[in-house]
Amino acid sequence: MENISTLNSQSSLQLSKTIQDFALAADFGSVLVDIHGKETSDLYNFSPFCQLMRSKPEFKSLCQKCDAFGGLEASKNGNPCIYRCHAGLTDISLPIIRNNQLIGFALFGQVEMNDDSQNSFTRIHPIVTPWESPQELRQARKKIKTVNTTQIESAAALLKTIGDYHFNDDDPRDQIKFNFHSSKKETKDSINSKNDEIRKAISYIDTNLTTNLTLEDVANHVYLSQFYFSRLFKKEIGVSFITYLNRQRIEQAKVLLAQSNLSIKSISQNIGYSQTSYFCKIFKELVGMTPVNYRKEK
Repeated sequence: MENISTLNSQSSLQLSKTIQDFALAADFGSVLVDIHGKETSDLYNFSPFCQLMRSKPEFKSLCQKCDAFGGLEASKNGNPCIYRCHAGLTDISLPIIRNNQLIGFALFGQVEMNDDSQNSFTRIHPIVTPWESPQELRQARKKIKTVNTTQIESAAALLKTIGDYHFNDDDPRDQIKFNFHSSKKETKDSINSKNDEIRKAISYIDTNLTTNLTLEDVANHVYLSQFYFSRLFKKEIGVSFITYLNRQRIEQAKVLLAQSNLSIKSISQNIGYSQTSYFCKIFKELVGMTPVNYRKEK
């Protein structure tokens, strides 16, 4: 099965060109980010204001949080989400889903609304950041593109149409499937293993965490018997296959618990657990607290 890190250059170029073309045609800023809100592509057609905001550490972290939160809102149903960022600008987010796994978001916008409709859009940050002090930001803000409700909603609808046309799939949550080279840090386990079969298995597991993945699936993928693969995996990685799988899934769950308001049941299903009770049991074993308490602490 294709994974993000092995996409050919043609796929990467197609993605970049689609994002850049839309940004230039609509005169919107655009960028691809991972599930943490960190940029994984160039900043296409970014406004001077947003470039300045992201150049300041105290604002950049808020920009990234808004990117992640807006994307997670969109991932709930696979449709574009129109929202307001911490600086009061309006953006559109699209979930990037591959093999039923949420891997990032495509973001467009950085515009002002010229009517009162902006109040009906989701506010990602509870208050508007006090950005007015620096004169350079005040001057740059005056150059922000202004649109009305019809324009922003039409842009969102067009993005959905583009995604449906290029990446049509039976599952509506998979209709928009942009692919990019992941900036995800390689796990310590996969770095330490020098065995080709195990490295290939780790890559396959990490790519298919949200599916009903079994030991048999992975063993077949690397052309080994289940018995031999199980022993080899534990020897190379230091933990069993199921322990590694649970650890990786719980790491994804921690991100979603901290950065979204998805229900515990939805998070459980999104990361590959069919039973919420089992997910909660594994989470408590590995983290030392329930998913609910973890979310409260974050």
